[in-house]
Amino acid sequence: MYMYLLNIHYDDTVTDFIADVNTFSFATELLLRGIYTEQPSDNSLVFDTAEDRTYACVAYTGKGVLECV
Repeated sequence: MYMYLLNIHYDDTVTDFIADVNTFSFATELLLRGIYTEQPSDNSLVFDTAEDRTYACVAYTGKGVLECV
């Protein structure tokens, strides 16, 4: 199984705790839309499919900078 990583790079003024909360909130929004993800760190989400990750990139409305790996 492949894993598709999405990193969210937050501004330097954002604490790790706030980054974690924001990332978790985004993961919850995705789950409500049927997109399952895991959160291995305070600013990363892992997806099972490239399509789910692409949807997340399009759906993201936060202020962080996305990096799809």
